[in-house]
Amino acid sequence: MVKKYLSRFKHAINGLLYATASDFGFRSQVYLGAVIGFLVSAFYTPLTASEFLFVTLAWALILITELQNSALEAALDRIHTELHDSIKHSKDMAAASVLIAGLFLLLTLITISYGRFI
Repeated sequence: MVKKYLSRFKHAINGLLYATASDFGFRSQVYLGAVIGFLVSAFYTPLTASEFLFVTLAWALILITELQNSALEAALDRIHTELHDSIKHSKDMAAASVLIAGLFLLLTLITISYGRFI
């Protein structure tokens, strides 16, 4: 049973590798997160444990929502090749989830900055 459960991780790793190699949106979020991580470590050292967790959580939310957005867009493009308003709205809502996650990261960084510089 454990072997069967652990074999499922292969699919998740394959999806992560595929997204990193072929999806521009996901790859750009990974790079942007690395740059933000560098800047945070340069200006806010040392981070408290909770600050580190919040920044990491915010970045993880961006990556998760970007993966879901890309997967939804790819599936909808494959199923419905024609233009349709409801498909457009679905894609827009998925993109909005990435925006909300990005705003959470921004709010986290503003909160950390406020506590340190003001």
